[in-house]
Amino acid sequence: MHFFKPKLIKNDKKFSAELLFKDVSSDQWDKDNLTKDNLDFSIDSVRLVNEYADRLIHTEFGQQILKDHPDNFITRIGAYLGEVIKNHKMGQYRWFDFHSIKENTVHLNDYKNSVEDEAVLYSKEMDKVLCPIYEAKQYMDGKSTYNNLLKYVEDTIKNQ
Repeated sequence: MHFFKPKLIKNDKKFSAELLFKDVSSDQWDKDNLTKDNLDFSIDSVRLVNEYADRLIHTEFGQQILKDHPDNFITRIGAYLGEVIKNHKMGQYRWFDFHSIKENTVHLNDYKNSVEDEAVLYSKEMDKVLCPIYEAKQYMDGKSTYNNLLKYVEDTIKNQ
């Protein structure tokens, strides 16, 4: 008798990350700061993403956006964090569907997906999972163990 594990399903989130600078609101701060030049997937660019997240959390305009589109902006921010991490981990991680990783590893046993169509970064070689979208959701909900998103990215790059 053979037991087959479900296949890992890729779920690339680079497009979601790019929406931070491709689909910008009419807000002047957003237009001035959320540009392709500024959001270059460098570690330093996470400072702007953090400032943007804080503006969403702490302004009436941002609260309305999050209320109207809760998963979209969390996914964009988390995907951006993930792309920065992925780019600095020399190709060790790839985006995969949350549920396919949960079915194939023990790493997500204590997690439930935080947004619809969630993806995680997974390294088959190291059998490690990173959850930047989940971390973005935790941050946006005020439940993160990190006081800012840059610290999460730096710690993850250094320790994973």
